[in-house]
Order: sequence, then structure tokens, then C-alpha cells
Amino acid sequence: MWTCTNCGRIFEKSKQPHSCQKISLEQHFDNKIKAKELFDLLIGRINSKVGKCQIISIPCCIHLFGKYDFLAALPKKDKLEIRFTLNRKIDNTRLKKSVPVSSKYVKNCIDIKTKEEIDNELIIWLNEAYLLKDKD
Repeated sequence: MWTCTNCGRIFEKSKQPHSCQKISLEQHFDNKIKAKELFDLLIGRINSKVGKCQIISIPCCIHLFGKYDFLAALPKKDKLEIRFTLNRKIDNTRLKKSVPVSSKYVKNCIDIKTKEEIDNELIIWLNEAYLLKDKD
């Protein structure tokens, strides 16, 4: 693991190319009240049921770090898109998109539109993502 001394972001590879630019968390939620409510609820559930995480807000999205970068959140006007990596594709109708990121990992993308969608099933998947690289 490597931490950039300039921006504090954590990467798997030493000196991984990236932008050190950050933006405020509030900028992501400008005119996106519903996404902010969903994000706050999601963070609360992750912190209480999965593990403590650090929030890093960069121009493209919001990253959540436990020991590793385990979730990206992209606020939209009427929903919150989340992307998390597992060692498998989720076989579920909630899945919006699935993209292989390596021979071992698959990025799973889900839209959260209601508070009820932040349920035990989602928390189980996020816990799996949070702990994934500990198993390697």
C-alpha cells in the first residue's frame, strides 16, 4: 500500500498516477438533496455495521476507505450511484452494471433511489467489499 504524501489518498501500487485535486463534499451534493440524504444514511449504516471509513472527495466522485478503497459514490439529482468491487459479479436485479477490473475483481454498480434500498442485503455486499483485500 502507498499513501500519496500530497493528498493522502491510499493506493495499492507505489507512486500510482492520480490527481491530487480534492473538492468539498458539499460540492457533490449541490442541488442533490435526495442524494445527500441517501449518502448520510449509507455512511451511518456502513460505520455501524461494516466498519469505520474515511471519506475522500475528489472531482469525479466520493471514495470510501477502510483499509482499502472499497466504494465510490456518485451523487445524482434523484439517486446515489455506488460502485464497489467484489471477487464476483452480483447476481441480482439491483445490479445496474458489472465491469471486470482484473482477472480477480469485478466492479458492481447499483443505483440507490430510496432509503429502503439501504438494506441488509446491500450492507452484506459492502461488508464483503470492505474486507475483500484482507482475504488476498
